[in-house]
Amino acid sequence: MLKAIFGIPPSREYNIFVKIPGLSKKNLIISVSLIVLVLLIILLKTTSKETFEALKSAQPSYLFLALLAWISYVFFDGLRFTLASLSIGEHKLNLLTAIKVITVGIFLAAVSPFQVAGLPVQIMLLNKRKIGLGRSTALLAARGFIGYLTILIAVLISLKYIWPPPSGIVRGIIIYTTILVAGIFLLYSVALFLPNLLKKILKSDRIIKEIFSLRETTIAFVKSSDKKILLLAMLSSFASHLSICLIPFFLSYSFNSPIGFGRAFSFQSLIQGGLLWTPTPGGTGIAESVGYFFFKDFMNQEILGIFVIVWRFFTHHFAAVVGAIFLLRELREI
Repeated sequence: MLKAIFGIPPSREYNIFVKIPGLSKKNLIISVSLIVLVLLIILLKTTSKETFEALKSAQPSYLFLALLAWISYVFFDGLRFTLASLSIGEHKLNLLTAIKVITVGIFLAAVSPFQVAGLPVQIMLLNKRKIGLGRSTALLAARGFIGYLTILIAVLISLKYIWPPPSGIVRGIIIYTTILVAGIFLLYSVALFLPNLLKKILKSDRIIKEIFSLRETTIAFVKSSDKKILLLAMLSSFASHLSICLIPFFLSYSFNSPIGFGRAFSFQSLIQGGLLWTPTPGGTGIAESVGYFFFKDFMNQEILGIFVIVWRFFTHHFAAVVGAIFLLRELREI
């Protein structure tokens, strides 16, 4: 499989899958097959003669702006991680390494159910840069907390631009996303401030131990951090989110079906929130379906399928491919 895609011999394939918990050849094949299947279904459902005519009038300049928005999204996401590390006096995490750790995590989330394979490998990559286990865990936890807070605020802002929703399906998606994001943030907050409450509710000693470990590392991180630099990390998080929200905005103009930025921001924020926890690898199938229902009332129907495919590539698959390349280079050095 990897030989066909990246030129990796079978003997190396086995070592790669053994080294990464949660990643297997089976999961990789399922993920790639699912992506191809979803793309084919979308194309078969939406492509017509008018689609090819619409493509002829597409505006490449806006595609270029979408690419710049993607670069900005990755840059500010990496900057958020780097600033978080600088806030606790950790100077070993440069911007390129931060981007590498983030995109590798995106790739592994894209090829493993429930996004379980990313964290151990991200910790391994940080350890290779001489960042200890405790600090690595604290940095990743802090990045996650900042990310959840950013999405929660974005989702709440989004309700202003998308309510009332155009259909019952979109209404259900909005309610689900809002509850999911708020629930994750609430659980995170309870774990930090009311851990004994979770201790009474949960029966698993292993989970309780992990929660208390997370609490200790996060509190230690916050206490030891420079609050001004941490605020800059938060601002970088918002800049990263605004950048990814510009992608559907620019793409809609590229395909001559312009969507206002407020609506594009709302759609992307709700989709980002809804994909925080999905059973399929990387939310494949779910993300495309949600995107289809979100955009179908605002896009020309003949171009809707192409738009959803290109939008999904820029907002997810592109970073996953970059992460896969980074990961393979790292594994060759182990």
